[in-house]
Amino acid sequence: MKCVSRLLPLCGLVLLAGCASMADKLQGSIAPPPGTGHVLLSLTAKAFDQDSATAGIRIADPNGTVVASGYASMNTDTVFGEEGMSPVDGRLQLFTLPPGDYEVRDAWGNWTEEMGWTRTWRSASFPINTRFHLEAGQTLYLGEVALDLSFRPSYSLSDQHRRDFGHLSRVWKVKDSVRIDIRPLAAPASPAQ
Repeated sequence: MKCVSRLLPLCGLVLLAGCASMADKLQGSIAPPPGTGHVLLSLTAKAFDQDSATAGIRIADPNGTVVASGYASMNTDTVFGEEGMSPVDGRLQLFTLPPGDYEVRDAWGNWTEEMGWTRTWRSASFPINTRFHLEAGQTLYLGEVALDLSFRPSYSLSDQHRRDFGHLSRVWKVKDSVRIDIRPLAAPASPAQ
């Protein structure tokens, strides 16, 4: 029991260090490095066993080559939003890419499910295949990719910029979110494959 009580503060410090490192890296500005652009989106998920759920997302170039991928653990990652908002399980993703055409290719989710006396590991893949264009010097907000890993796994796309920009300000300490182009991805919700 003593080991657990000693580990909890340490885990909290590790989580805060992860948040602080993004704040340190950005130094209060979301402006991308010269000759590149930033892509910003949140990746969230919900499942019956929320602590076991993980999610990922991949971005590809016009040749189909994956050029960026993101990951979120619903056990450790949180998007906090503005002061007073309820936080959601997931992670705000920031990708630095050269200017050009891209596609949010797909997202995936893994989780465990109780089946009688046993726990079964499950996974689902969600083809998103939604294109976007990124300019040099641009920070492009693509919205939220939310996975539902419950009865019939599915995904949805939505504009959550108020919440996500609140996270930018509160956690990442970014003060120039007015310069972000808000262009949420648009596609119908789709079942898993």
